[in-house]
Amino acid sequence: MSNSTRAINSLPPGWGENEQPVVETKLPLAAQLFTVADMMSKDLRGTLKLVKEAGYDGVEFAGGLKFTAQEIRYALDEAGLQIVGWHTPWEYLSPNNIYSTITYNKVLGNQFIIVPWMPDETLYTRESCLKFAAELTWVSDVLGMHGMVTGYHNHATEFRPTDDTGELPWDIIAQNTPSNVIMQNDIGNGMRGGGDMIEMLRKYPGRGVTVHMKPYSPESRDTFFDDPNCTIDWDEYFEIARKEAGVRWYIVEYMNNIRYPNDPIAALAASAEWFRSRNGR
Repeated sequence: MSNSTRAINSLPPGWGENEQPVVETKLPLAAQLFTVADMMSKDLRGTLKLVKEAGYDGVEFAGGLKFTAQEIRYALDEAGLQIVGWHTPWEYLSPNNIYSTITYNKVLGNQFIIVPWMPDETLYTRESCLKFAAELTWVSDVLGMHGMVTGYHNHATEFRPTDDTGELPWDIIAQNTPSNVIMQNDIGNGMRGGGDMIEMLRKYPGRGVTVHMKPYSPESRDTFFDDPNCTIDWDEYFEIARKEAGVRWYIVEYMNNIRYPNDPIAALAASAEWFRSRNGR
């Protein structure tokens, strides 16, 4: 037996197969700020402080650049929040705009540049999905040179079979982009489109670095994470997220104007309380 073969086949004492427990950790919680966009437009600093008080460790921004990067960085530091991503409009990642976007996010200390949606017509055929996947790969390559990564966030249409081949757009995009492109799984959005979202986490291991959590009920939009009509198996979800999907941040995106009328902070606080009650898993 060669030395190289012996090194591969021999384990140190105590490192025998299946003798060690799985290492797990509690993961942090972030809020998607789309839910408090109106509040932020009037009071950025005050809103971020309220999000922190509601029980969050970090935040994910969304949409256009309405504040200077320096203003946001100051407000984040003041509130004691980490930035865990930005839902960045596709046009901000065009060849004409991507380097300005990179500079802006470097000031913020943001690593994750997530594409929040694409028009439905982009997802209707395999050819159009492949075109988008190629463009997203280019974005990934450019961002990678600056220590950043991109990703794609699902809604419902990603789980409608394409008109030409009957494939799921989510699969086409995932299978034709590099493995470091985050497939940002939004379980509520996807289930509304008929997607098996827990299976999608399992199918693309390591690509769920950040995920969106919202409850889903086929009966009503007035539901909560632990309501009887919520059909998500959260025990299975968190197990797959921890052990297979590569999740580093759970992100809550929950609004319910029936249960929390005109009070998105209360909705976020209730969501954080539910999450903490699970002891981080």
